[in-house]
Amino acid sequence: MKIYYLLFLIILISKPVKAQRNDPNDGPESVLWQKLRDTKDGAEKIKIQLALGRTILYRSGGKVETIDSAMNFGVLAEQESRKINFRVGVINAVVLRSICFSQKRRPDIGFKLAQQALVFSEKVKNFNGIAESYIAIAESFPVHIPDSLRLKTHYYDKATAIFRHEKNMHRLAAALEINAEMYYLAGKKTEAIKLLFEALNVNKVLGNRAVQGIYWMIARTSNRFGDYPDAVKYNLLAIKTANAVGDSTLKLCSIYHSMATTYISMSDYPKALSYSLKALEIARRYNDRDYIMTVYFALTLEYTRLNKISKALPLLAEMEKLSTVNYDKLGVALCYLSSLTYAKQYKKAAIYVQKLKRELENFPADNYLERLSSYNNLANYYLDTRQFSMAYYYTDLQAAIPAKHRVPLYNKAIEYDYYRLDSIKGDFKSAFTHYRNYQRIIDSGLNVAKTYQISLLQIESDTEKKNDQIEALSKQALAKDNILKRNRLIQKVIIAGSIMLAVITALIYSRYRLKQRSNAKLLQQKREIDGQNVELQQLVTDKNQLIGEKDELLMQQDVLLKDKDHLLKDKDLLIKEVNHRVKNNLQIVMSLLASQSGYLQNKQAQDAILEGQNRVQSIALIHDQLFRTDSVSKVDLAAYIAELVHRLDYSINKGDQKVQLCFDIDMIMLDVSQAIPVGIILNEVVTNALKYAFPGERSGEIQIHVKEIAQQVEIRISDNGVGLPENFTFEKANSLGMTLIRGLANQLSGSFDINDHQGVTVSIRFPMVISDVILETEGFQAPEL
Repeated sequence: MKIYYLLFLIILISKPVKAQRNDPNDGPESVLWQKLRDTKDGAEKIKIQLALGRTILYRSGGKVETIDSAMNFGVLAEQESRKINFRVGVINAVVLRSICFSQKRRPDIGFKLAQQALVFSEKVKNFNGIAESYIAIAESFPVHIPDSLRLKTHYYDKATAIFRHEKNMHRLAAALEINAEMYYLAGKKTEAIKLLFEALNVNKVLGNRAVQGIYWMIARTSNRFGDYPDAVKYNLLAIKTANAVGDSTLKLCSIYHSMATTYISMSDYPKALSYSLKALEIARRYNDRDYIMTVYFALTLEYTRLNKISKALPLLAEMEKLSTVNYDKLGVALCYLSSLTYAKQYKKAAIYVQKLKRELENFPADNYLERLSSYNNLANYYLDTRQFSMAYYYTDLQAAIPAKHRVPLYNKAIEYDYYRLDSIKGDFKSAFTHYRNYQRIIDSGLNVAKTYQISLLQIESDTEKKNDQIEALSKQALAKDNILKRNRLIQKVIIAGSIMLAVITALIYSRYRLKQRSNAKLLQQKREIDGQNVELQQLVTDKNQLIGEKDELLMQQDVLLKDKDHLLKDKDLLIKEVNHRVKNNLQIVMSLLASQSGYLQNKQAQDAILEGQNRVQSIALIHDQLFRTDSVSKVDLAAYIAELVHRLDYSINKGDQKVQLCFDIDMIMLDVSQAIPVGIILNEVVTNALKYAFPGERSGEIQIHVKEIAQQVEIRISDNGVGLPENFTFEKANSLGMTLIRGLANQLSGSFDINDHQGVTVSIRFPMVISDVILETEGFQAPEL
């Protein structure tokens, strides 16, 4: 039951930060209204209108009427900007309107406006405007759909890159924080932490002390990784910073709630309760329903675990009154069921078992998180009330949900429920297996937490080094400025002295010109030469000093390059280790399939498992090659195909030499994202040839040709066997193998052809991937069956 609460609380505190941050230079809303009244028409007034629009949008909280007020300022600013041809005003006004439409849940209009702003910004070459347009485009994509979240993150990456290049520190600080939120929601928590520490650095450069939100996000990420000490540390920093800058807004409520969930994760419920009460005080002060509901969920768990169910029940009753949508009603039913089951009040809990089942009927089948939480609570209730068949039923429903939609915490709960049920049933062998899986998940979580702690220490160390470098460079720049000022002063003194000498010389010359004309000329020439020598000597000194500074900067650059090379080597080693572990895991899968095959009597089932082993083997060989070679993303196609085909021949023919294998393969290094589908296609085609082309004792030959032609890869597999069955057509073929081949050929953006003449010839042609970037953006996906 604790598992459900932890996941539910983590989701509630993972709301994305508002995208349109109030620029620190805008100032308070009351001050902006006064400036608007006092400023005459023109560019300055347009800037104030836009600042007011951003401020109102930032505090809108999603309320339509407040968003409309912000949009009115955008419309007004755009009209005034076009009248006076104020391009920056036009761009920011359209961006403001775009984000307003996205906030009003009209992302289609918001996207079109953002594109208009982008086209105009590119036309006038306003790079900050381009970045703001990218942010507006990003805001038109929702965060709860994986593909949309990926696009949202992509556009924020582009915006932050431009703000870095343009040294727009104020907008960079805000964009980094939101970009980190996108990576966090996408599950890329290490990248999120790096951006958050960069945001801390930028705010430090700006002198902005209000960084409590950044500390809170670091703490929240640490909590999700199971790094509770660092979660407590950064939550305390967030609270300290918020108090220092006088922040008592709902952001402080989120920080207190985050601290409470951390202590819940540590099972320290008294401390968790104290922070939840502080969060509730702020939520009630702002009368924010969502925050109140969120804190109530935490409080019911804390009171229940502290055996104060009498205090939890009134909160649950109030939550029931506040629930108006299906999502809230389901959450309240879950809280009731969990709290009453933990308090062993099973008769009351039975009422909410039925309510929970009714609420589940209103949820689509793909609402996996809600269903997992519900099934977990129902299984625990039935197990505690010794209704074991129903407990098995709901545990099986949890296990039936696709693994990619289950977090490790739920996998641990499922394994532990199976362990308890099998132990009660007397199936100790199965119980031991599930308990071992349960311990393995716990160990995996500890390893993840340790890895995260190491990464966090490294990021903190790198950040400290960067800060030291910034301070050192600032000192150098200051020293250089002092030297330049001193040189200018000396130059001015020399010029003033020269002028004075010239005046004195002129006076002497005027007095003694009749007697000493020639001597005066020689003396003046000597003085001019001496002055030039002094200036020349000063220039030589300055040059030597600049050369010394240049050498020192080059030495620092060499040190940084060595650090970079070391990090790249570490990255390659990590990727190799991942490939090695993936290969080992796939070998385990193959071994499990082989073991399962030994228990089957059905020949078709054994053949199906063998085909599954061969498909897994085709993928495992790729990761084996990546581990054994220097490349982390390219596969030697010749070596890979040869090893794959020989293994298939041995697997099917058991060493019988009746089929001759011939290879004609160019030296091609293929991207791993293409090598996997190519391997699976080869597995299907060669397996069919080995199994069906040479029936009985018939011998023959299989030829495999792989050629690279104009950045296109052509693969041809042919045999001289009996050929395809009569009436066989490619369009009507509906086997798993043919479906895989068709789907993977489409995934490769290639063509696929079968020719039945003196045997069967299968031809595939597809373009080669040139860049390694595809590993991050596309990757291999199994075709839909």
